[in-house]
Amino acid sequence: MKKIFREYATTLGLIWVGCLIVFVFVYMLALKPQSRFKRNLYKQLEEKKQDYIAARATSNEETKKRLVFDVEQLEDRLRRFVTDSDGSANLTFDISSIANENNVLSFSIKSRDNKSVFRVPQCNLIGENRMDVSFGGSFRQFAMFLNALERHEPVVFVDSFSITKGNRDDEANKISMSLSVFVEKDMDS
Repeated sequence: MKKIFREYATTLGLIWVGCLIVFVFVYMLALKPQSRFKRNLYKQLEEKKQDYIAARATSNEETKKRLVFDVEQLEDRLRRFVTDSDGSANLTFDISSIANENNVLSFSIKSRDNKSVFRVPQCNLIGENRMDVSFGGSFRQFAMFLNALERHEPVVFVDSFSITKGNRDDEANKISMSLSVFVEKDMDS
C-alpha cells in the first residue's frame, strides 16, 4: 500500500510541477506583456487627464489673465539681461556716459571683432556682443565705474580686466576691461 501511495503522490507531484511550469510559461508569454501594456496605458491616461485639466484651466478668463501677466513679468525680467539690436547700439553711449560721470581719463571703447553678435552655445535667439574698454584713472574711479556697470540694465558682464600702475606717481593707472552683453538676435538670422 505504501508503494501505491508513493507512486500516486509522485505522479500527482509531477502533474502539479508540470502544470506550474506551464502556468509560469503562459504567464511570461501572455500576461506579463499585458500588464506592462496596461501600466503604459494608465500612464498615458494620466497624461491626457493632465492635458485636459490644463486645457480647461486655460479656457478660464482668470487663468488667461494670470498667464498673460506671468508672460509680461518674464519679458520684463528678460529685458534686464538681454537687449535688442537698437539697445546694443545705445549701450556704447551708455557706457561712455558712465565713464564721463566717473571722470575717467582718455576713455575708449571698441567692438572686439568685426562680428556684431557672437553665437552663444545652445542658444538660438540670444547672441553676445563683446567690447573692449580702456581708460586711465585711480583705483577708486575704477571701482565706481565697475559698480555703475554692475547696476546697469541690461546687465553688462565684465569678462576680464587689468590694471597697470602708472610709471610715475602723478600718472593715472591704465585700466583695460573686456565686456560683454546679451543681445536678442533678429528673427531673420
